[in-house]
Amino acid sequence: MWFSHPAWSQNIALIDAEQQLTYAQLEAAVQARSDWLLKQNVSRVALLMDNQIEWVLFDLACQQAGVCCVPVPVFFSVQQTEYLLESSAIELLIVEAERADAFAVASFDTPFKTLKAQSFQPHEQPELPEGTHKITFTSGTTGAPKGVCLSTDSQLVVARSLVAALALQDVKHLCLLPLATLLENIAGIYAPLLVGGSVYLASQQQRGFEGSRMVQPKAMLALINQVQPTSLILVPELLSFMVQACHQGWQPPESLVFIAVGGGKVSAQMLSRARQLGLPVYQGYGLSECASVVALNTPNNDHLTSAGTLLEHNEANVVEGELIVRGNLFLGYMNHPESFYPTQFATGDLVDLKANVLTIQGRRKNIIINSFGRNLSPEWVESELLASQIFRSVVVFGEARAYCGAILVLMSSEIPDDLVKTTIEQVNAGLPDYAQIKGWVLAMEPFEASEGLVTATGKPIRDAILDHYKDRINDLYQSNHNSDY
Repeated sequence: MWFSHPAWSQNIALIDAEQQLTYAQLEAAVQARSDWLLKQNVSRVALLMDNQIEWVLFDLACQQAGVCCVPVPVFFSVQQTEYLLESSAIELLIVEAERADAFAVASFDTPFKTLKAQSFQPHEQPELPEGTHKITFTSGTTGAPKGVCLSTDSQLVVARSLVAALALQDVKHLCLLPLATLLENIAGIYAPLLVGGSVYLASQQQRGFEGSRMVQPKAMLALINQVQPTSLILVPELLSFMVQACHQGWQPPESLVFIAVGGGKVSAQMLSRARQLGLPVYQGYGLSECASVVALNTPNNDHLTSAGTLLEHNEANVVEGELIVRGNLFLGYMNHPESFYPTQFATGDLVDLKANVLTIQGRRKNIIINSFGRNLSPEWVESELLASQIFRSVVVFGEARAYCGAILVLMSSEIPDDLVKTTIEQVNAGLPDYAQIKGWVLAMEPFEASEGLVTATGKPIRDAILDHYKDRINDLYQSNHNSDY
C-alpha cells in the first residue's frame, strides 16, 4: 500500500472522536475493508458519511480493491443524492446507520461498526474512461453536475507534488472541509499519509457546521485549540471567520505552520491581515479536472498577490488570456465519451503566468462588459470588498449596465447602513470608475440558506444568485437607488 512504511508502523495515522489508528492498524483495517468489498462483487461504491476514520478507510479500500469510489456530500438533499447514485450507476452505498432510512432501499449490516450498506441494481452502465477509480462531482447545484473521472495515480501525483513543495515535518492535519471535497481528500489525507503524518477527522457538529453552513464558529475554534494542528485547508469564508475571531480575541495555536486557502480569490490585503494576526495563510489554485491543486504559495516560495507557483508535475501556458493545463489531468467526464483522455484542459480562468507564478484575474464566463464596453472581472472587486471584514459574501454584477452593483451578505445584522456605505466608499477609492460599486442589494440571509445558491464547499454560484435576486437588481437600476452615490 502506498501509505505503508516500516519506520512509521507505530506512528498515529488517523484520529477521530472514537478512536485512533497507527499506520500498522491502518494498513490492516484497509485490507479488511478491501477484502469485504471484493466479496460484494461490485464495481462502483458510494460513500455517504460524515468526516470520520471509516470514510478514509473505505476510500483507501476502494483503491486497494480496484473499485471506483464515488464520494457523496452529506449535506446533499435526497434528490441530489439520488441523482448522483443513479447517474453513476452505483451498485453499493456505504452509509451511516442514521442516514440509511433516507432511501427506499433495504439496508444490511456490515462488519464495520455503525455502517450500513445498500445494494442497487442500475438499469444502465455508465460510460467511464478506463482506469476511473474516483468520480467527484463538480458542484452541489440542483442541476446536473458533471462527474469528473480520476485515476488513483493522478491523485497521488498531486499529493506527492504537495509534499515536495511544502516539505513539512511532523504533520498533524485537521480536516475542516468535508472529505467529499477533492481538495481535502488529496491535500488533507493523502499528502499527510505520504510523510507519516497524522490526520484528525471531526464531525460536522464538532466543526461547527450544519449541512454546508457554518453555524457555530466557536465550536470550530475550540476544535482547533483542542487538536493543535500544524495545517488546515480553508475556503475564503472560513478564513474570514478566523480573521474576525482573531480581532475578537481568539489566539491561533502556535502549532499552526501552514494554512492553505482556495476555492475563491482572496485579496492580498486579507492575506496580510491574517498573517499579522498569527494565521500562516497561503493562497492556492486548483480544479477537479486537474486532480485538485495546480499552483500553491508556500512559506519558502510566496508571492502574495498570486495563486502561487505551479506544482512540479504541471505544465501550462496561456492562450488568449486563458490558462491551459497539460500533463496530470482527469480521464474525462462521466457519460461524455467525447471528453475522454484529454491531453490538455482549458480551465476557463483568465490569468497571468510569469516564471511559473500564476495570478488569477477571473473566470472567462464571469467577465462583466458594461454598457460603455469596459471589461472587468467581478472576482477582483469582490475580493477587495470581502477584505473589509464586514461582508460575509459578495456577488458583483453589472453586465450591459452603466455601473456595477453588488449583492451583499453582512457579517452581522448589527452592522449599520452608514458603515456599509463608508466601507464601499473606501473600496471604491482604490478602484477605477468602471469597477466601482454604485448601488447594492443587502441580502436578508446567507446565500447557503437557499438551496442551490452555493457549491459543496460554500462557494457562491453566481448565475443562480443573480437569478434569485433578479427582481431586486432590476428595481435597483430602475429606481437609480444609490445612483447619486
